[in-house]
Amino acid sequence: MVFVTTDEGAVLVPAIESLFDSGVTRSLDVVVVDNASSDGAAAEIARRWPQVRILRRNRRYGLPANLNHGIRATKAPYVMLCNSDLVFGSGAVDRLAEFLETHPRTGIAAPKLMSPEGERRISARRWYTLRALLMLRSPIKKLATTDPAVQHNIYADWDYREPMAVDWVPCPATMLRRAALDEVGLMDERFRLYFDDVDISLRMHQAGWEVWCVPSAEIVHLEQRASVRPLSRAWRWHLVSLIKFWWKHKALRPKTGRS
Repeated sequence: MVFVTTDEGAVLVPAIESLFDSGVTRSLDVVVVDNASSDGAAAEIARRWPQVRILRRNRRYGLPANLNHGIRATKAPYVMLCNSDLVFGSGAVDRLAEFLETHPRTGIAAPKLMSPEGERRISARRWYTLRALLMLRSPIKKLATTDPAVQHNIYADWDYREPMAVDWVPCPATMLRRAALDEVGLMDERFRLYFDDVDISLRMHQAGWEVWCVPSAEIVHLEQRASVRPLSRAWRWHLVSLIKFWWKHKALRPKTGRS
């Protein structure tokens, strides 16, 4: 388990507490990458859970670089990449690991993401189209949520009752097979934030690995949506990452044999 925090102790400490309270039956190797934080959360975590390893950074790095730092510090056959703002549902971690065990060509298994109010969040996406991207950035939310291109992008035709192979999954909480990572490579550190999840899913597909969403594993994502505020720093990072993704793959909708 790899968590990354940048002064996010207010949500990270409850997230780790929920992890250990979620009934995980497997041995856990939990790593927290502290991205030069100053909120004191690392000390509290070390005090409450001495088995959690804290990797302190002396300066701030982008999310993919921090995730890679944590991945390299672990040896388990499966590694779960976690945002700091999560609440783990009962048995969620075990169910993702069991899915990887029973589906040997799966490189990434992701949970069903929920809101704190119990509403289902978007947990998987199809490859972007230009229309979908433009509509998702529309200032009129109703247009975006009802547009056919967006509905297609977010798998609005799927009822989440059974696991499904998908194009890509967002990275708030994803479990990856180490053997697949060894083949396709770690997270691309050129993406400071955003589109690193699209990129790793694409590289999995290109190497013949599958990406699945497993609805029986539920995790609440509190979800800080800084990227939707026009001209904010996170919004600019989102735009830069989109350009980098297009430049790297020369397409928004790659040719992988998937829809």
